[in-house]
Amino acid sequence: FVKVNDDQGDDIPMIHEGCSSYGSGVPPPSVSLADEAPFLLTTRSSLADLNKRLGKGKQVDMRRFRPNIVIDGLQPWEEDSLKRIRIGAVEFHVWQRCGRCTMTTIDRDSLERCGEPLSTLSNFRERDNGQRNFGMHLIPARPWELKEERIFVGDEVEILEYDEERRAEWMRLFGKSS
Repeated sequence: FVKVNDDQGDDIPMIHEGCSSYGSGVPPPSVSLADEAPFLLTTRSSLADLNKRLGKGKQVDMRRFRPNIVIDGLQPWEEDSLKRIRIGAVEFHVWQRCGRCTMTTIDRDSLERCGEPLSTLSNFRERDNGQRNFGMHLIPARPWELKEERIFVGDEVEILEYDEERRAEWMRLFGKSS
């Protein structure tokens, strides 16, 4: 089983002690932890917004955040409000925000450290628990069969459901409408 990061505070979706919503006899999906979840989704628009806030000469690239899925087509930080998505033929639960560590402060080319982007993220992305967030953890909605289900660069992303509480928070903080 997965140990949930208490600092993030979100339960693993659809998995409850002693049962699974995947149907009778179907085990819950396995979670192969790269860190906290098997997939990390980020958006180009959120990176662009962060870089605008960082200012010229302090901008960072996506490699700082080490995502394995990067998408276009959402407003900055709108990924926070997602609950379920489909990429190609694979459905995912959008589990929780990804709290960022000091690894994001290391320039991937020079290996030099600085306080950014964590200092700037602290100004507008820090949660009550002290986590500064960038990106969302994803968990496949069904047990992952690498031979049968794959996602590819260029696959369409379909929003299946929003998390209404997180969506209301996003609307309050960023004042965007879709």
